[in-house]
Amino acid sequence: MFINGCSFLTFRPREGINTHCGIELAKQMNLDIADNLAGGGRGNKRLSFTTKVWCEKFPEKAKQCFFLIGSSSGTRVDYPTKDGYKKRKFPSLDMTFRTYSPNKDSECQTFWRYLMRTGADVDQMTQVETLDNILNLQYYFELKRYPYLMYHTISDAEIKNPDIKLLYSKINQKRFFRSESSHIDFVLENALTISKDDPHPNTQGHERWATMLREYIDDNNLRTFQ
Repeated sequence: MFINGCSFLTFRPREGINTHCGIELAKQMNLDIADNLAGGGRGNKRLSFTTKVWCEKFPEKAKQCFFLIGSSSGTRVDYPTKDGYKKRKFPSLDMTFRTYSPNKDSECQTFWRYLMRTGADVDQMTQVETLDNILNLQYYFELKRYPYLMYHTISDAEIKNPDIKLLYSKINQKRFFRSESSHIDFVLENALTISKDDPHPNTQGHERWATMLREYIDDNNLRTFQ
């Protein structure tokens, strides 16, 4: 199994969480993990690009993998860096990334205020950031005939613009688990967060989500590419 996404697909040992739904799903599917490129606070541009890079670097491994993709928030905008930021965490990559978002720091807040002052529709911006990268990666997987499942770790705002709705309708819903919701919605609704102040899943929140993913995969015969 290959995994990519945000912190919902990583360990949180400081909070006592030593698993995540990717590991739990791999266990249930009896699969080894080939690589996990998920990074805390990262967005969908990095997710899409690094997944494709990994597949092209390791084509024989990619042919044998099931791909689990946890789509991140569209408010997170990734950019490559030249400082080797957290390179040690991702030895299979030669690129490194940082991410800006509205509330990251005062400079980001100033930039986002500028965007809104000059007419930016932030909801549409985040939806385009998410949707364009989801579709890009979806078409890549289907071209390569790699079996995969996507889901949202974090939800964006409700889509109202007709153009964005049109492209949203092109998501392969069979290989996108509960596209109208997200992992964070599930754990908040079911009191499966680390704490009231930390919305990341607790251990049970990861285990239950993994079981739901595995049942969906098996019910829809998604382990291979039909």
